[in-house]
Amino acid sequence: MAKKTANNNTGLGMAYNNHFTHQKIQSIICKNYLRKYDDENILIETKLSDDRPRICPDISIWGDAHMYEDIDPENPLLTIEITHTRKNDRYSEGVIRSSFVRYPSIQEAFVYNFETNVWTRFSRADDGVIKEEGKDQSRVLECFLHTLLK
Repeated sequence: MAKKTANNNTGLGMAYNNHFTHQKIQSIICKNYLRKYDDENILIETKLSDDRPRICPDISIWGDAHMYEDIDPENPLLTIEITHTRKNDRYSEGVIRSSFVRYPSIQEAFVYNFETNVWTRFSRADDGVIKEEGKDQSRVLECFLHTLLK
């Protein structure tokens, strides 16, 4: 059965409510990050690369986002992907693993599945990437990421 879309047409694609929830979660995390930390190095849907696979995390924290300057952000430190299905989780995991290979400055990455309310942390290890399901403690931000959702 086809899903109902934002303009009430039927067709394939993500249901409108999930899109709204996704955007709302991004906004809440960004707003609470700005309240908690004294910097503006958080960006939403900013691409890291144009190559394939294109890496454009939902949320990224940068070493220097060059706010208000005409310079590209530098040194991504942490990324967050917001998902709602296991299929999206697997896709995001692949992109995260690629981003760790291509960007040595990335220290941590997270997937938050809002349907299951489960965070998964990815971090660097000597022999690759460690995946920890049910973990939202960020060493980079020194906080539990679920606290940025309140």
